[in-house]
Amino acid sequence: MLRRTSYSRYGWAVVCLCFLLFVFSPAYASASNSGWDTALATVEQLHDSLSALELVNQLDKRKIQTLRKQNNDQRKEVDRKIKLIDKEKLEQLKLEADRIQKRHEPLLAKYIELGKKAAEAKKRKDKKSALRYDLERNRIKVSSSAARKEIKSSRDTLTAARKQASAKAKLVRDALEPIQAIKKQITAENKKIAVIHKSQSAANKRYRTSIKQGNALTAALEINIIVGELNRVQASQKKIYEWEGSIRNLIRTAEGKL
Repeated sequence: MLRRTSYSRYGWAVVCLCFLLFVFSPAYASASNSGWDTALATVEQLHDSLSALELVNQLDKRKIQTLRKQNNDQRKEVDRKIKLIDKEKLEQLKLEADRIQKRHEPLLAKYIELGKKAAEAKKRKDKKSALRYDLERNRIKVSSSAARKEIKSSRDTLTAARKQASAKAKLVRDALEPIQAIKKQITAENKKIAVIHKSQSAANKRYRTSIKQGNALTAALEINIIVGELNRVQASQKKIYEWEGSIRNLIRTAEGKL
């Protein structure tokens, strides 16, 4: 009698367990399917955003490259023009100074030579020769003095013109000076983008693996990371484009000072 009662209770427990599994199993399955479907919808939605961001970033990158090339070319042109500041004027002044120097060289050489000969004659106690050399030297003294003044004046004019050209060049170079600091910012931002690309690449590999495995939940997680990294790239490229724009403006300002 006792054994029959135990079997009866055991059978009743099995029946209850089967009933509970029958009732609640669809709910668990439904929740699981619902999560998978939600993840799939997220992947589909973010996939469109991903494609749009990739296209925008490619276009932005091309815009940056185009603007950078224009800036580099214009900077080279400005540097070339700096070297040409008053070049023709300076060349003419130098030619004139050299011409004056060459024209007066015989007179000045003669004046110096007569002075040496007079000094040597005086050492020898040759008063007659010393007197003759002094007379000849004094006869051209005024002309020699005028020649030296003309030579000095032409050299001073050349030196002043060179200083003026150097001052003009400095104004232009000073206007270009801030470019160096901006370029350092761009370099630093490009390094950030390189790090972002590595993170994006790793997430992209995990994303493809999850797609092959049919794991929508992981795929949704990874594509969300990829989109986030693409947004960071977009923000960085926006900064770089603005900085390149600042460089363009600085070059134009410097060019206006030429």
